[in-house]
Amino acid sequence: MTNKNIWATCLAIILFATGACAQQTTTPPKPVQGGPPPAGNAKTTAAPPAAASSPKVVLKVGAIQVTEAELESLVGKLDARVRAIVANEGMRPVGEQYVRMLLLSRKALDEHLDQSPELRSTLEFLRDQTLAQAEYQKMATEIQPSQEEISQYFTAHRSEFDSVLIREFIIQKRPQGAQNAKEGLTPEEAKTTAEAVRKALLAGTDMDKVAADFATPTNAVMLIDPKPRAFRRAQMQPPLEKAAFALKDGEISEPVETPQAFLVIKVFGYQHPELKEVATEIETKLRQQKLDAELDNLKKKAGVWMDEDYFKAKAVAKPPSATQIQPRP
Repeated sequence: MTNKNIWATCLAIILFATGACAQQTTTPPKPVQGGPPPAGNAKTTAAPPAAASSPKVVLKVGAIQVTEAELESLVGKLDARVRAIVANEGMRPVGEQYVRMLLLSRKALDEHLDQSPELRSTLEFLRDQTLAQAEYQKMATEIQPSQEEISQYFTAHRSEFDSVLIREFIIQKRPQGAQNAKEGLTPEEAKTTAEAVRKALLAGTDMDKVAADFATPTNAVMLIDPKPRAFRRAQMQPPLEKAAFALKDGEISEPVETPQAFLVIKVFGYQHPELKEVATEIETKLRQQKLDAELDNLKKKAGVWMDEDYFKAKAVAKPPSATQIQPRP
């Protein structure tokens, strides 16, 4: 997709989906600077000279005026990649797309498209969505966890923020029923290989040397990451987390079995952050918890009912086993 298509698509989504055509309401449009007053307003007097601090009008479509601040605000809502393109190419594409939106919107009103049931439903949905987003942001701004709450959470969940520095070998197992050797080793072969890898590490062999010695054409044995990486508990599968946090610095784990592989890890240390290092993260988490509680309270007050038969989860085919053993930051 070209740069032009990228920004045009994203800009169109912003313009049409966020109600940027709010000036198409029953509020009388602002008169064009220096032009005649709007029709049907005979008592209107000449406007006083614009003050130096007045918003700068940079675009006019009939009687509608668009200010520099309005367009800058619009660009601020675009995807970062599109903002970079706009910064490089200038604001003309934004202005042209805005004009197109206003012209098409006005033409749609003239043709009474807004009266069609389907479009009215869409407009109502977009209105509800915009209001919901505004209220959610307002609630999020008003909810401010106290320093005491942040400190109490850290004290009660301190271990959640601990990280372990490891390097790990992954010995991939062949999926059950698979016959192709390219898909990994048999469970028995994988376990035997994992034990051999651990024995070599215990003997003091450098990890990169062990990786080279056990390398296979199918990459069934891999040393992950060129240097130790820090992982929190939540980033690791439970069996690996249990094994890693039970080791001391420099120790090697027993082979850890997961559905997809055997793992052998070496610990290079631990990190125990102080409150000031994770305070912002905790504040965000607490704010989200309070927001969720507020929304649950709104649901209770509104008397929400859902047809459980209609909304129950449908049976889906189990996805194939992922080769990724654990999430990467």
